[in-house]
Amino acid sequence: MLRAKETTMSLSTLTADEATLLMGMLREVVQADGEYSPEEAAEVAKIKEALGDERFEAAVASAKTTFTSRKKLAEFAPQVTRPEAQAAILDTLSAVAASDDIAAGEDEPIQWLSKAWGR
Repeated sequence: MLRAKETTMSLSTLTADEATLLMGMLREVVQADGEYSPEEAAEVAKIKEALGDERFEAAVASAKTTFTSRKKLAEFAPQVTRPEAQAAILDTLSAVAASDDIAAGEDEPIQWLSKAWGR
């Protein structure tokens, strides 16, 4: 089940750790159906624009080195504690998943993260 938008927080206000988690979770959502659709690419471009090129690239690089397994991603998630950042991340991931037809498994990482945060 996808979440309704509940935040107006800009991604530009995410901390480095929050942006890193977003990129790690984004990879999970995008790879869930084995296809990187043009619609998903357009949503990722919006994320890049919101974060700025430098912060986006830094967050991607950090996610690649930090999240070498799903276990590491799960261990890192509780470090993001700001409710507005959690909402912005979940809303962003939901927008990416919903940008094309939601395939089996695309919503699973979002649901897992939502549950991990008690949302």
